[in-house]
Amino acid sequence: MTEHTYEIHLEQERHQGGIRVLLAKAFGPTRMQRAIYRMREGTPPVPELCFVMTNRHELVLGMVRNYRVRVGDSTLPALMLGPIATAHSHEKMGLAARLINHSIERARELGYAMIYLVGDPNYYGDFGFTATKAANVHIPTLEAGKIILGLELQPDAALKMQGEIISDDSILLQQLTAQN
Repeated sequence: MTEHTYEIHLEQERHQGGIRVLLAKAFGPTRMQRAIYRMREGTPPVPELCFVMTNRHELVLGMVRNYRVRVGDSTLPALMLGPIATAHSHEKMGLAARLINHSIERARELGYAMIYLVGDPNYYGDFGFTATKAANVHIPTLEAGKIILGLELQPDAALKMQGEIISDDSILLQQLTAQN
């Protein structure tokens, strides 16, 4: 039996082609029309929270990104997890779970208070995400039937965050400042 070795790395420029292919296959050509994509538009993901999973040949088999968001008037640091995708050839092998767990742990280490996502409560519940932890937040343009889930990384963070979730362009401002 062939042994499969997969490694998680920070996303780099060399991974972009593989990431584009994964996203196109996982979410299709209409993904940019979804509210969650429109919310992230123009705001870069948090570089230290964007990961890829590769095989020994450096082929991108999975990816996850996190975007900084603001919730109402709260000053607590929060994230929107996603998108996350794995190659169809490697579905049901636990790659997405490894990426999600890695992402959560790194966000906790970096001091984030909450992570939100839009997704299936049955799947993401295994990681601790619940609709209850996102009960006080909303995305006005979110499509009917879509559910916001939350995961507390700091005690009682969900109680302190209420209102509209919007993208936080402070990451973009930090990147622009660093380039000058």
